[in-house]
Amino acid sequence: MLCNIKEKGMDKCAQYWPLEDKEVKTYGDVEVSNTCVRPLNSEEPSIRVSILSVKWKEDGKDKSREVRHYQWIDWPDRGVPPCRLTAMALLSTVRGTKKPIVVHCSAGIGRTGSIVAIEFILERLQQGIPCEAMDEILKELRSQRPYSIQTDLQYLYVHRVMLFYFFDKYKVAVSADDLQIKYKKFVEDYDKATA
Repeated sequence: MLCNIKEKGMDKCAQYWPLEDKEVKTYGDVEVSNTCVRPLNSEEPSIRVSILSVKWKEDGKDKSREVRHYQWIDWPDRGVPPCRLTAMALLSTVRGTKKPIVVHCSAGIGRTGSIVAIEFILERLQQGIPCEAMDEILKELRSQRPYSIQTDLQYLYVHRVMLFYFFDKYKVAVSADDLQIKYKKFVEDYDKATA
């Protein structure tokens, strides 16, 4: 979940799970208990994790399932979050699971499109598959989900996160001083645009 229930005084999403630790809600004949609320980790307090126990009856038999609900709480609608490795931390937590993953924000296009683009790029790189230029990736995303990556700043955010990931986290050596200068200039311009 890449949004809050309310943002700037407006409803952005239904409260479809019990928000607080030990809270229980019933939706029809389905009971959902929030058994634990915590940050993703000490470095990523902007991702709120809820462990949910879902119980229902099917053919007269009790059924249950655990659901992990991750909520990114500081990504503003039509905007971008602070540039940290939050996207990478969140994606690495769920990557490789065999269980279904649902990603959403309020409209399902801006923030959702941005995080899907980041994961798409990472998956290609991890598999050693050449990655298209970002404009081609955007066209492909929009062919499947119209208006994905809703704003110019979100488009730049995808670039910023990927550059931050390689240059800052992995200290990728840049052999050309010219490339390092361009990277620093991009970061300065990005910071001004998102201030």
